[in-house]
Parts: sequence; structure tokens; C-alpha cells
Amino acid sequence: MLLLGDILRRHAIVRGDKWAYAIGDAQLTYGEFHLRANQLARALRRSGVRRGDRVAILAGNRVEYPLVYFAAIRLGAIVVPINARFTAGEVRYVVEHAEAETLIAAGELAALIETARADGGLRSVRRYLRLDASGAGESLGDLSAAETADDIGADVDEHDPHVILYTSGTTGSPKGTVLSQRSYFLQAMLSHQQLGLGEDDVGLSMFPMFHMGGWALPLGFWHSGASVAILAKADARALLDAVARRRVTYFYAVPTVFDALLALPDFASFDLGSLRLIGSGTAPLSAARVQRIRARFGNPAMVILYGSTEAGPVSVLRPADVARKPETVGRPYLDVDVRLVDAQGAAVPRDRVGEVAVRSECTMQSYWRNPDETARTKCDGWVRTGDLGAWDDEGFLSIVGRSKDVIRSGGESLFPVEIERVLLAHPDIRDAAVVGVPHEQWGEAAVAVVVRRDGATLDAADVVQHVRAHLAAYKRPRHVVFLDTLPRTAASQQVHKPLLREQVLQILAR
Repeated sequence: MLLLGDILRRHAIVRGDKWAYAIGDAQLTYGEFHLRANQLARALRRSGVRRGDRVAILAGNRVEYPLVYFAAIRLGAIVVPINARFTAGEVRYVVEHAEAETLIAAGELAALIETARADGGLRSVRRYLRLDASGAGESLGDLSAAETADDIGADVDEHDPHVILYTSGTTGSPKGTVLSQRSYFLQAMLSHQQLGLGEDDVGLSMFPMFHMGGWALPLGFWHSGASVAILAKADARALLDAVARRRVTYFYAVPTVFDALLALPDFASFDLGSLRLIGSGTAPLSAARVQRIRARFGNPAMVILYGSTEAGPVSVLRPADVARKPETVGRPYLDVDVRLVDAQGAAVPRDRVGEVAVRSECTMQSYWRNPDETARTKCDGWVRTGDLGAWDDEGFLSIVGRSKDVIRSGGESLFPVEIERVLLAHPDIRDAAVVGVPHEQWGEAAVAVVVRRDGATLDAADVVQHVRAHLAAYKRPRHVVFLDTLPRTAASQQVHKPLLREQVLQILAR
């Protein structure tokens, strides 16, 4: 069976002295990782955690976080990571929706927990544990200290759910995506096979561990027997320092993080010679942006990845194709089926835009306690992503927007990503997004929201003229709004379109 706990057990035997992960100055070898996870698993079982129980964890990235993951899944329990930036109300919603019986939290978040517990909140929780030694009550260290470190026997199946990952809730209440042990085991195998990463590599993860990337990216390195440095916080200087100090060979960052890295005045002082591969995705990338990133990093190989929590890994733009196809997300991963469908789920002709649907061993099982949304998202084994895509004549996939973000203007469909790519290619534009707003004559109108580069004097007419020079006239923005920054989701750093649209409507109404 493909059980995630077996990853540590096997590596502890053959490479127990090799470092598995580091967070700041704290570092654990595979042997230490395995033994401490065993001790914690025994402590959790002694406190009452059983197969199928939900174990919620509320914390930032710290050395104990991966231990909780592996301890819980060795028991067949289900980890429920909670965004450490959530308010008390959001924490309460996730814990109660998941019906978590156990809540493990960092000591510095104790006040947040108490607020969430007020007026009978968190009623499903039977046991509260501290992740660290600070604060009152039992800590994981206290519980684990007296436990033996030998393997724990538990009745676990590869099809058991192992994690419920909640979305950031930008379009309503967060949905809990349920993923099996088997799906993430295969995802770890698939990702590193496609990227050519192995046990001699050193990875870097900038994502919080309550986010899909913060769990999936390190897991790929652990499956390969490699090492991974996990940042405590997504700080640009800390990232470059970790690359130099840990001799990192691969890291993935969203485009905005790459912009922050390149903007550091002392960027050239960091030793980045160990890098052989870098990756990006989640937002539009222009050819010029890709070229600039690669050149500043010394021209390592680069990949552009596309996937989602629900669909798993979908496609990869390999290094050999990045220079000529930078505005695509590549071709489907091995053993992943991708098709484009219409609103009824029927496949669209090859030359048409359609919603990206995915079928593989890495997709979600369901949305927790949400059968209606599960049925809308997953049908006959296909997961509908909500992303709109198009194929080119070589089988490369381009993402042209979200189905809910399509702008219907004067009988035409405008895809924001297409316009955003053009905007981002302008040398005076640092960041940009496109949203639709109601329009009396056209139904909807496209609004370009632009962040100028420092010192730029770009005006609205310049922006419109730039778009018209590259796209059909009907695709030009009807309004241009300038902001200092764009609102972004906490975990994935994607533009928070609903919030941005609200800001735009307020500005236009003045």
C-alpha cells in the first residue's frame, strides 16, 4: 500500500543521518524525524486520537509542524491545517465544519483560540494541545517525552483521507478539500519524476504549511530522500539567504515573490550558484518576465507548473520549452488526463476555449460535508477546475482566466488573463489585474488595475494604447485604475479578484 508514513520509515533505515528538513537553525535528520513522529503518534493515540479523527493545527511554519502531519497520518487520522492568519471567526468555522476533535495550536495564538471558544465556540474539540513549550496546558513535548520511538501499529488504508485543505474562501465560505494518502503519495512521486529531482537535491519551500504547496512541495523531497529547507516566513531576503546557506538546487516561487527578490538592492551579493532549477506559476508570466528572472538568477533551467488543490498536478512547461512557450503552462503531466469542457461538461472542439477538467490518481476525493459542491466539481472521475484554457497546435495549454471572471462585453467574451499578460509586458507596469464591472451599454466593461513601477509616469491613455497595440480593439480596458498594491490571498498570493472588484467599484463611484 502507498502509505505516507512508510516514507520516513524507509529513509530512517537507509539514510537516517541525512538531514530531512530545516526551519531556521532547527534541523532534523530522517532518523530523528521518524522517531519523533513515532513518539508523537503514540502520545496522540494515548490521548484518544483514532483513525478518521480530525486533528486541526493552527500555527506558522515551525519544526514541530511536519511531526504533527506524520504522527496523525500514521494513526489514520486526518490533518486539518488552519490558516494562521485567520480571524477567530474563521478559525471557528473551519474547526467546527471539519468537526475536529483535537486542536493543536502554537502558544502565541492562545488568545485567538480563546476568542474562538467564546460563547460555546469550537464545540467539537475534546482536547487542546500546545505545539510548543510556551503557555499553559499540555504541550506535544510533554506528551511525547515518555513514549517509545518504535514503529506504531495502526489500521490504515491508502485510500483513507489524510488531510482536509480549506480554501481561502474568496468566493464564500471555505470548502474543505479531502485528499487520500494514496493521492499525495503518487503526487510526490509524479512531481519529482517530471522535474528530474532526486535524493541529491536540496529544495526550498516558501509556502506556509497550512497551504497545499507547503505540504506537497516538501513531501516530494521527502519521498525522494532529499533535503528541504522550509522558510519560517515568506521573506525575500531569507529566501536568498537560505539558497546560499543550504546550497539549494530547486525552489518554486510565485511571480510576485520573484519580483520582490529581483528588487533587493543587494541581490547580486547572494551566492546562488547551487541552483540548477527554478519554478513558478499561479499567475500570468510574460516572455520578458521569464527572461528577466532567468537572466538575474544566472540562467538556470526553469519550469512553469499548473495545478490546484482539488486537481493535483495538471501540467508542466519543461525547461526546453520555456523560452518559446513562456505564456503557456505546458503539457499535461504523465498519467494525467486533461480536457476542455463546456458548461454541461461536454468536451469542446480543440480550437475552442473551455473549462479545464482533470482526471488522475492525484485528484481530490470530495469536499468535506458538501455533497452538492462535490457533485458540481467532480463527475465521472473528472475534476472541473474553474479555470478556462485553450490548446495550441502543439498541445500546449494556456490558461485564459477563471470561468467566474470572464467579462461579457457587447456580446464578446473577454478573458482577463490575456489582457493581464499584455499589461505585465509594459516596462513601466510592476503589477496588473483586470476585472469586469457593470456597464449600461455593454453589459460589462473591463477595468485595468495597474501598479506603476517606481518613478514611472504612465497614465490611463498610455495603458489603453499599449493594450490596443497588442490585442483587438474590443479587448481594450474601458477604465484604468492605478493602485499602490493589489490585494492578494494570504496563502497562494493570487490576486484577490472579489476584493479588488469591490475596490474598483468604490473608486469608479466617486
